[in-house]
Amino acid sequence: PTTSRYWYETLSSKDCLFVDAPVSGGVKGAQDGTLTFMVGSTRETLESTIVHSILSFMGSRMIPCGGPGSGAAVKLCNNLALAAQMVGICEAMNLGEALDVDPKVLADVMNMSTAKSWSCEVNNPHPEVAASTGSPASKDYSGGFGTKLMLKDLGLAVSAGKEAHVALPLGNVTKELYQLADLRGLGDKDFGVILQFLRGR
Repeated sequence: PTTSRYWYETLSSKDCLFVDAPVSGGVKGAQDGTLTFMVGSTRETLESTIVHSILSFMGSRMIPCGGPGSGAAVKLCNNLALAAQMVGICEAMNLGEALDVDPKVLADVMNMSTAKSWSCEVNNPHPEVAASTGSPASKDYSGGFGTKLMLKDLGLAVSAGKEAHVALPLGNVTKELYQLADLRGLGDKDFGVILQFLRGR
């Protein structure tokens, strides 16, 4: 967010438009032109024809998040929560299987209970569960949001936390787990591969 604000101030003085607009929707969203943009800018910039045209060409939703830097901030907060959520689902799926619970049954129960989440329902990290949706875990964790990319976002989130004097104990631990998974050679796999990392594979 700090870098986005810096470039907004620098470029505004030169009569240039600057928008921070990170995306959600992944590779499929980019291919289909259905990305969601989390937009940080002034209202005037967001409403300008050129900005609206460019973003509309690539995505289907633009969510105004506030002033310059807020788009990046929202994206970091979302991925900070998502990474920790995925680790929790991986731990639960791993424990359930160790206790002889059918992973499909466990996922079904979790998705009808308070553990329901995107990481459990849409992008479940267990290959047997993922087979029903065709999500990355069913394809050896290929084609999803890479572990290296999640690690990058976690690094940015942790740095932003330090700058803002905000404690992120879970964020720091999650970042270390993804760092270790990357060092194990899993960086190019979907970030749900943390399940296999926890299994020592």
